[in-house]
Amino acid sequence: MASEASILHTREQGLRVHVLANLGGLVAIAGLEHVEPDLLLGALLEVSERLPQMKPTLAERMRARGAAKLDERGSGKRAWRARERGLDLHAVHLTTEQLRGILRALGAEVPAQREDLSAALSRALGEREA
Repeated sequence: MASEASILHTREQGLRVHVLANLGGLVAIAGLEHVEPDLLLGALLEVSERLPQMKPTLAERMRARGAAKLDERGSGKRAWRARERGLDLHAVHLTTEQLRGILRALGAEVPAQREDLSAALSRALGEREA
């Protein structure tokens, strides 16, 4: 009986994680993944408070905009996956410090601006391959 309870608990946790991951995906699709957490939560709280009083026409306009973005994302995601397979690309997420460490390990110049790190890494890898 105890193992049944733990299996149910694990399934519930898995469902919860799936729901939360989907919500995180919506934040990313909206282009808000780089917004500071306190500002993002404040904006969501603001919308949460206003949603019940929102005029149906505004809610429907927002719903249609979201549906269009989701539709666009569906086809865009498939196209990106096909491109990745064709070019054998790998999605990698690195922190600023990790990028700086890789550049130092490659003996490359480390730019001061974080926006320049990806380009510097590409240049350093291109120079090493030559």
